Order: sequence, then C-alpha cells, then structure tokens
Amino acid sequence: MRSNEQGQVVIIVAVILMVTLFFLAVIIDGARLMVERQELKRAADAAAKAGLVVVGDRMVTQVIQAQTAEASVTVTPTPVGSTPGVTPTATSSSGIFYDWLDDDHRATLVAPPMQTLVATQSVGYAEMNGLGPSNPLVLEFDVAFPYQYDPGGQHLKIHVRIRRKVTVMFSSLLGIEEGVLSGESKQSIPQR
Repeated sequence: MRSNEQGQVVIIVAVILMVTLFFLAVIIDGARLMVERQELKRAADAAAKAGLVVVGDRMVTQVIQAQTAEASVTVTPTPVGSTPGVTPTATSSSGIFYDWLDDDHRATLVAPPMQTLVATQSVGYAEMNGLGPSNPLVLEFDVAFPYQYDPGGQHLKIHVRIRRKVTVMFSSLLGIEEGVLSGESKQSIPQR
C-alpha cells in the first residue's frame, strides 16, 4: 500500500508542477506583452504629438504674419526740438489667438506640403524610439493627418498607428510562437 500511495503523490506533484509552470509561463508572457503594448502606445503618442508640433509652429507663424500685416506704424509729426513719437495703429482683430487664423490659413494647415511635414516629423520620432518603419519587426506604420477632417471643426486631428510583430517566449509550448501587437494614438490641436 505504501508504494502505491507514493506513486500517486509523485503523479499529483508532477501534474501540479506542470500546471504551475504553465500558468507561470502565461503570466510572464502576458506581462511582457502588456509592457510591449504600452511601449507601442507611448511611441505612437510621441509620434502624433511631434507631428502636431509642426502644425502648431505653422499656426504661430501664420498668426504673427497676420498681426504684423495688420499692425502698421505711423510717425506723427512733432514740433521742432522735441523727440519724434511713434504711434502704432491699433489692430482691429481680436486678441484671441485662433481668431487671427482665417480659412486660407486653415487650408494651408491641411494642404499636402503640411501633410508631408507632419508625417516626416512623426516618422522621425518613431524612429528615435526604435519603432519606426525601418524596424524590421514593424509591420505597419500609418500616419493620418488630417484625420477625420472637418473644415468648420474646432480641432485638427492626427492618428498614428503602429503594428509590430512580437515573439512569444513561453507560449510556444502551446504552438504560439509570435503575434502582432498594435499601438495607436489620436491627438488634436485647436484650430478655432
């Protein structure tokens, strides 16, 4: 009877050990995949925000040009012997930044040259994070700007999506050797 009980204990311990190792492998792979998914999300966020920086810079340039064009400086005649005074002409437009942008300005913000600049900047930041199109594990890198564009809308939007192949370490025991993760980001900047 004793040897029969010992044989059963060995089988039970072996089964418990296998089940424990299986769950440990799933937990390790799952945690690693979660970390990699967060890495993809952060890289997509950085790429999208970098693209919008280009748009924001162009907006500032347009507003400064509009303010400069509207503001004119006139010199008022002064009596002999006194210092000449400079009188700036008051601007008629609002002091609100977005009020200085007209529809022509907004059209240049979504024109093909700007789309190229935004995409180039986004790809550059993704490359700096090691998740750009030149990475052989990156299956898809997509930048959509302007994303869901509405000319009368309040915001200009960008969408960046990165799909990456990942190798699964322990799940290969189940026949799963690799998978695909994706990370995406939707960011916006006000235009009105």
